[in-house]
Amino acid sequence: MKGPTVLQLRCEACGGPLHGTPQALLFCCGDCGAIFEIVAGRFVARQGLTAKAAHQAGGRLGHLPFWGFRVRAAWQGPEETRMRAGGWRAPEWVYVTAFSLSNAFYFGDPGLIFTQRRIVLAATEPAPVVGGTRSLDEAKIFIEPHILSLLDRRVDVTGVTMSVVIDEAVLWAIPYFDDGVTLTDGVLGHTLPGAALDEIGALRAWWERGR
Repeated sequence: MKGPTVLQLRCEACGGPLHGTPQALLFCCGDCGAIFEIVAGRFVARQGLTAKAAHQAGGRLGHLPFWGFRVRAAWQGPEETRMRAGGWRAPEWVYVTAFSLSNAFYFGDPGLIFTQRRIVLAATEPAPVVGGTRSLDEAKIFIEPHILSLLDRRVDVTGVTMSVVIDEAVLWAIPYFDDGVTLTDGVLGHTLPGAALDEIGALRAWWERGR
């Protein structure tokens, strides 16, 4: 029986230390900022960008990971559904929360909220991102449901079929401000109670180190 694979937490690009939280599948290099995902017992490089903040809030600044997918989506449905939907088009970018929430349905799924608002992120200077617990393949599963949830706000999606082509996948580092009670994202100003994050203790310890 083959034993577990032990990976050295060293960047394959520059040799710097890789950082993550206890449940992490995604790791950030502390020196060059490269992002790696553990896939089938090895590190695979992923494209990573840091989002520019449009809002400021009090507290410590940290960055949490979102998967961003630039997509081309087409849908088909009953004629009545298509007529009621009018000229509705799927968003160009679909975002999927890449950190662990205790109950996204209760607290609101940040990635879905970004998708609903049709956010187009702007990149800024790189910043370290930790807390990545959702792999690229796991995130892809949410693309179609996120798009359908937008369409469902206009029409009944019963009988609707959808095809999606992914043109680009980016792990975005989203700025969050932590005041010790709530977390406020720097893009929309949406707040989450700190207790909603499964790894909040590890994340806060990491953000404190960066001060």
